[in-house]
Amino acid sequence: MYQQPTVNEINSTLRAIRHSKSLSLSDVESLSQGRIKAVVLGSYERGARSLSVKRALQIAALYQVPISEIFGNSENRERSYGSKIILDLRLINNRVQQEGRKEMAKYINLSRLLQKIVRTRQDWNGEVISLRTTDIATLAILFDESEDDVTKWLERETLLLRIR
Repeated sequence: MYQQPTVNEINSTLRAIRHSKSLSLSDVESLSQGRIKAVVLGSYERGARSLSVKRALQIAALYQVPISEIFGNSENRERSYGSKIILDLRLINNRVQQEGRKEMAKYINLSRLLQKIVRTRQDWNGEVISLRTTDIATLAILFDESEDDVTKWLERETLLLRIR
């Protein structure tokens, strides 16, 4: 059964989508060439200002998401933007070094993708990595599996430290 989103959920979703894109409020203002002011977007996200449909459409276009992502089902929003998966990079790297592993190709592809993410995000911690939902979607494509199957595989292989 469809559950109508609340104004607070829509406001939170705006912030969650922006964070999932690794954008600051000022980044959004720059990307929109000043059409969406940082202070105004922050007001929408806090609920201090009402969001018009016209402005929601502009924001959705800027974020390159369908408008339904902003106004859609709260369960899908939480799954898409509210959780991050924390993986143990050390364990993954150790398993890539082990010869004769049953799913070696999968580990090699996982390791290569994670190395790219580390470089892109300049996250030089080296011990753990947070994956965004979009990263899981990329893994699902790479492994030719569903996102749920990828998450279950990570759990089975004890690579998953936690979901937050």
